[in-house]
Amino acid sequence: MPKPLPADTWQNLFYPPPDYKYFENADQFDFEPNANGFSWKNAWWLADAALLAYVKDWNAVVQNLTRARFDTTKQIGAGADKHTKGFFASRSGSMPFAVVAFRGTDKDDPKNSETDANTVPLHRDGYILHTGFALALDEVWDSEVKPMVADFLKAFPNAWVYFTGHSLGAALATLAVSRFSGSNCPLYTIGSPRVGDVKFVNDVQHKAKLVFRFVNSQDIVTQVPPEVLLEPYFRHVGEEKYIDRTGKIHDNPLEAVKLADMAEGIIAHDGANAIIHVKDPLHWLANLWKNPPYIDPPPYLLGNHTPARYSIRIWNFYSGH
Repeated sequence: MPKPLPADTWQNLFYPPPDYKYFENADQFDFEPNANGFSWKNAWWLADAALLAYVKDWNAVVQNLTRARFDTTKQIGAGADKHTKGFFASRSGSMPFAVVAFRGTDKDDPKNSETDANTVPLHRDGYILHTGFALALDEVWDSEVKPMVADFLKAFPNAWVYFTGHSLGAALATLAVSRFSGSNCPLYTIGSPRVGDVKFVNDVQHKAKLVFRFVNSQDIVTQVPPEVLLEPYFRHVGEEKYIDRTGKIHDNPLEAVKLADMAEGIIAHDGANAIIHVKDPLHWLANLWKNPPYIDPPPYLLGNHTPARYSIRIWNFYSGH
């Protein structure tokens, strides 16, 4: 059955709805651990995992993961000094698998905003990367995530490890795949910004093999940092799964198709004059954050970044087919 979209509010843009039911109907639509191609079930599960990563009550996170039959759960970034957050969850049994999910931007943590804004290109590991994202993953990779994954793979050497996240979390998940030393590491990102250069993109796609990124009707965050003309950065990773304004999902649509969809959505939501404000998405976002108060609803392209909207759009499209 289709689910209603969350209210078009700033609150839902930054936080999951308190009554959201994570992994609902999971018993009838279980995860497919060894799917050799794109999986709608896995896309829905991982979108919910990315949304759950925003929940700050760790006991509630554990309860939801346990209800979804994960038998091991570990918190990423539990310390108060850590600004990069998320969780590791795994399931044993005949088809073991693990999920690494990173939290997106927490508006109550100024460090997260600094991370997002630090778009200066960083030359590292043979790549050109978004400095803020790379430094954010440094907080937890060697000390937490890498050992968690290593322990799991020691127990289950051939198991698959899935990486996911929404927004900043999607960028961190993409970088995590590039640092992951094993194989079988599919990547599903939700509303991801651009992370690195062409070489980085090619290496992540070659390693993960299964790389899919969901974009909700030209979600403004997926348009930053802008591609640098005459330079190999910044670029997107993976096969695009584009959610249009009606909720239909398309594979790698033409730019003209997406622009038309965006324009119609903006005009219907914000009025025709609003189109001129998104020619420079980075500048538009910077000005928006500097000019509170924020009155509901958020602008169309920003509201489309709402994490629960992604989960529900994916579920509604999948369950209707």
